Amino acid sequence: MNEQEFALLMHKFRFEVATPLQFQPCIELLIDGEFCKGIDKIMSEVGTTWERRVAVEALGSSLPDERGLYMFVWRPELTFRFSAAPAIERPCWALYVGKAGTEEGTKDTIKQRYQSEYSKYVGKDISCLWDAKDAVERHERLARYLTLRPLEYWFLPMLNIRDIGLLERKIIKLLNPPLNRQHGVKIRPGKTVPAFEEPT
Repeated sequence: MNEQEFALLMHKFRFEVATPLQFQPCIELLIDGEFCKGIDKIMSEVGTTWERRVAVEALGSSLPDERGLYMFVWRPELTFRFSAAPAIERPCWALYVGKAGTEEGTKDTIKQRYQSEYSKYVGKDISCLWDAKDAVERHERLARYLTLRPLEYWFLPMLNIRDIGLLERKIIKLLNPPLNRQHGVKIRPGKTVPAFEEPT
């Protein structure tokens, strides 16, 4: 979807309410400053540094053929300006955290994962954001969340396969991205109890 088509759809849905998307970070871990600093230390020891690129369909060709972690991050254009550095901040939400390189061979890389699994969703028709039908299947959820703009692709090249899986699980537990269900915080409905009991 090019910029003109995107703008046209934005005008079409301008006053319509989009279907809510869920963002439920793990509060009890994120408010623990020492725990968060520990995760930062682990990341700095096991990888190089995070890199980020604008997520577009053709991004795959510029990504590294390396193992590591990757994330889709939504960063709306809403900007906050401050008098002290960093002078500009934009809010962001992690939508998905994944790993590449836990399989043997050269096909399971950051580049290959993007090209084979995600490029078909990025930058596509945004009208699905107003679809009242529940996105139940994985491909439906990917199609909905990965149409958000502006979308970024963050990645951290890593060498040790064990560290890749370990760190992926920790980041998912912390951020609970809406597209991750296997390691994220699960919402388990309990037994329903009436608010008011009838007298016996």
